[in-house]
Amino acid sequence: MSTIGPDAWTRRYKEALEQGVIKQRAETLGKVVRGLIDCEIEVACRRIQLGLEEINLITVQAQSIIRCEIERALAHAEFVYTTPHAALRAAYGGVQIEYAHMPTFITGLAGVGKTRIRLSLLRVLGGTESIAVDEAHPHTPLIAYADCVIAQQSSVLEALKPLANPEIASGRVKIKQGDLPAECARWQRVCGTCLLGVDEMQFMAQSETASTLITRTLLALADIGLPWFVIANYSLLWKLMDRPSEAIQRLLSRPVVVLPDPPGSEDWAALLFEFQVVLNDVLDFKLLDLRVELWNLCAGLKRSLVQLLIHAYRLSRHSNSLKVTWIHVDNAFESYEFSASRRDINLLIAHAGQGGQLRRDLKCPFEGPALTSRGSAFSAQLRAARETAVGNASIESAMTAEEQHANKAIKQAAQPVTKPTAKVVPLPKPKPRGLDQLMQAGRDIRGLLGRDPQA
Repeated sequence: MSTIGPDAWTRRYKEALEQGVIKQRAETLGKVVRGLIDCEIEVACRRIQLGLEEINLITVQAQSIIRCEIERALAHAEFVYTTPHAALRAAYGGVQIEYAHMPTFITGLAGVGKTRIRLSLLRVLGGTESIAVDEAHPHTPLIAYADCVIAQQSSVLEALKPLANPEIASGRVKIKQGDLPAECARWQRVCGTCLLGVDEMQFMAQSETASTLITRTLLALADIGLPWFVIANYSLLWKLMDRPSEAIQRLLSRPVVVLPDPPGSEDWAALLFEFQVVLNDVLDFKLLDLRVELWNLCAGLKRSLVQLLIHAYRLSRHSNSLKVTWIHVDNAFESYEFSASRRDINLLIAHAGQGGQLRRDLKCPFEGPALTSRGSAFSAQLRAARETAVGNASIESAMTAEEQHANKAIKQAAQPVTKPTAKVVPLPKPKPRGLDQLMQAGRDIRGLLGRDPQA
């Protein structure tokens, strides 16, 4: 428990904005995973996955977004909590929303690291303190950041309930859906919350009325009166933009697009360095030495890179190799297990080089000079990846028959070893012998032993 002070509500955000604090609180570096050869293959793959996913680096993009949201929280705290009794006024009289906060929509390709930004904010501002305004009132929670994961919630009521007081959140007290936003606003004001994060709304977008439900949920969240942000894939934003509504225009007034880090950037190098730490015992090459080649195989999408490296390790084990070679990575990219990701990556590369139509879940719904400038490096690298692919295809087509045979042999050597199955030939079942046959067999044996067969 902490004692009341004049800056009790603003201090949390000022401390988080100090130099180096965001990285210090949010970053997690890689740790080598040992003893994989002694594990079953899928157990080892799971350990690698956990090791890679544990890594959390604050990139230049992430730092900028996180800092901006914390600054919004600080501004809200300074505006609302001008006196220690602001929370008490909300507890007894409710909340009058004096300023409509529009959400920051953090969007980007699937697997680019949007949810990592939310989780990083949770680390920076996570934890719950308690505070007592005066001796006449009990301690109440002091929450810097409220995390709201929509997931499979199928109604506005279910989506907002976790933001209400514990009795309503647990279901012990019932409340009408129309009254819930005001109650959430009151409780969050009492708790001193100044920032709200919303994620996984795409799981709401599964029904025919998904756009209506998502819109109603977003407008209800806006009524809570907090600075807030939403993590959203392109496809969800396209659904919202298809609704010709003034409310939608207001909701989408603060977009932030997260783009993959370029292969020549320090952030991409830092990620590969930490991945190398995790995989150091099983790789026979340095990830940093092939930073461009790896980027071309995943378009800079971290989730796809993790999937690719794990499957490369799986293929190496199935081929009885002690180390993962580049051939295993190449085979992993061409495998059917990676086909869904490969399709999207190839579509992005083809679109950058040839133009034309692109699926909505791969196409950013926002336009503007600033975004065009930021995305130019991404498009340029996609075009470079296409040129590399075309060049490799040209080289293979120009090979002699002997060179093609050798190249094929190298690739096949890295394929999983299939154990030959023995072909079982069924033996004919002998027919039961009759009495005459048994007696004849006895006479034959006596003859072989040099005795009189008729004796």
